[in-house]
Amino acid sequence: MTPEVKDLLNRLLRSIDYERDEERERHLEEMKKLSGKAREYKGRAIVELKKKKIGRSLGGDYLYLFRKQRGGYLPDTEIGNGDQVIISQYDPLDVENPKGTVYEMSNTSITIAMSSQLSMSNTRPIRIDLFVNDITYMRMETALSNAKSHQYSRLHALLSGFYNANTKPFDYENNELNQMQVQGIRLALGNNGYYSIQGPPGTGKTYTAGYLIQRMVQTNHRVLITADSNAAVDNMIRKLVELGENPLRIGNPIRVNQDLKEYTLDYKVMQHALFNEIETIESKIDMEKEAQKHLDKPSMKYTRGLTHKEIMELIEKRQSARGIPKQALKEMKPWVKSQLTIDDLYDKLKEVRDEIRSQLISSHNIIATTNSTAGSELLLYDHFDWVIIDEAAQASIPSSLIPILKGERFVLLGDHFQLPPVVLNREAKELGLAESLMDYLAKKYPYQMTMLTVQYRMHQKINDLVSQLFYDGLVEPHNSVAHRKLDFGKKVIECIHVEGDEQMQSDSKSYFNELEMSKVEKTIERLMAKGLTEDQIAVISPYKAQATQLRKRLLNRFEIDTVDAFQGREKDVVILSFVRSNEDERIGFLKDYRRLNVSISRAKKKLIMIGNFKTLKTDRLFREMLELVEVIEG
Repeated sequence: MTPEVKDLLNRLLRSIDYERDEERERHLEEMKKLSGKAREYKGRAIVELKKKKIGRSLGGDYLYLFRKQRGGYLPDTEIGNGDQVIISQYDPLDVENPKGTVYEMSNTSITIAMSSQLSMSNTRPIRIDLFVNDITYMRMETALSNAKSHQYSRLHALLSGFYNANTKPFDYENNELNQMQVQGIRLALGNNGYYSIQGPPGTGKTYTAGYLIQRMVQTNHRVLITADSNAAVDNMIRKLVELGENPLRIGNPIRVNQDLKEYTLDYKVMQHALFNEIETIESKIDMEKEAQKHLDKPSMKYTRGLTHKEIMELIEKRQSARGIPKQALKEMKPWVKSQLTIDDLYDKLKEVRDEIRSQLISSHNIIATTNSTAGSELLLYDHFDWVIIDEAAQASIPSSLIPILKGERFVLLGDHFQLPPVVLNREAKELGLAESLMDYLAKKYPYQMTMLTVQYRMHQKINDLVSQLFYDGLVEPHNSVAHRKLDFGKKVIECIHVEGDEQMQSDSKSYFNELEMSKVEKTIERLMAKGLTEDQIAVISPYKAQATQLRKRLLNRFEIDTVDAFQGREKDVVILSFVRSNEDERIGFLKDYRRLNVSISRAKKKLIMIGNFKTLKTDRLFREMLELVEVIEG
């Protein structure tokens, strides 16, 4: 391992500590300073709830449904499926508070999955707080530490930039794909360590990935497919299912879309021939627990520090120990005997469940999961011929290393000209956590990448704007979309100049702009008067405060989100509100060309940009963009 690679891995290990502490401190600081109601307003808590136990999940967790005590709708919230939350009735900072995972959400309820039963009554209101999930950080640290091992010498050479990375084109043809998609697959299949496929907006990256993975399986290879987000993993699974493949989705079924449940490990466990044995054991456990309720539970003062097995040994030997009277030991025997039976049943349950899971994992050639879950115990001893990482440009190097260490060769799919990994802490960014492995390797091996150049989303004019600004004019629209536009209006790209006042939200660093919001509303009214429907229009903004306030003003009737959250999505018409408006030539993170790329490449038929272009034009890239719009629109 070269000093450069050693330094890289050590820097990234330090960066994870900074990022974990930053995320935890942000949550704790907010929980200290703000009331439950104030945190609910910010979208990171839900208060005044009552609970109801509703059963068990596929994985055996206890499910509790929470509603507002007085009924009605839940507030707008950042909390979503798969998030870890703290549940409390008194002090939300109490370390003894139970934690759970959001299983399902509706307008009126939130369902939480718990590993153990919740011992809270409805006599006091219940509060749910969004919190940090430490598991992913731990798995990234483990991956970085393991990556230092000599067994990963090829990875060390690759990271150093001195590896002889090359590819011998594989024999592959497919009439369903365009020329560059086929070329990407050929070169990816023939690589001697790694390859990247860059997918600019709308170029069918995931579509291409599906055929790539199918070919790998056809050549009797075992494939691990991952992405940083559950949504990206699910998109890949859908494509593979369309192609007739049978992927196995590993991870908490809570985080998997409903239409893909039948491909999850937990669902397939329930269909397994041995599942009847699990149900029998669970029934025995329930019966034993019910019987145990009628037995006297030993006092903690006698049992503290002793296992149930050790207590039973004392009872069998008829010995007193640590001041426990013989009579007390005798009285404990029925309950302890019952508990040992329950413990044995749980051991047997785990043994059977592990056997089923092991059989299922080994019998599937395509395993799909998130980068983080690739580091779970379920896949601890599994090794793959190929690792495919989708949306790789949005995953940090430590996140990508988790699955990569489990494979012989890997392929990265993504676009490092779009949004990078999200990192909160400044020191973590400086140490390299905000750089993706795709971007890192593209700088060292620019020839180990195919860029897809035909896009299937945007009208010719929107395509030309995006292609000229970010892809040297190489991206072209497919004939099926090049001239697809609305039935009214001459302009495909509209720029609406608004000199509003930017304002910073008092309790955050996010900005909003009232005048731009009003202009968004009027623009929507104009579009709908022409016959457009709500599901044809999306409103996006780089700033969360703007998106949140627009959502409330427009009563959630339209798809409204931040630019970052909207990556990978599209609409017929996209209205983009830039927000920043000042005389000091400050535009903040709008300077990031990758964010601008995502911003202007979501629209299929019409792009409407609203902002103070006097302020924005002080930046070279915005100036170039506005000049291009003038040329494109004549």
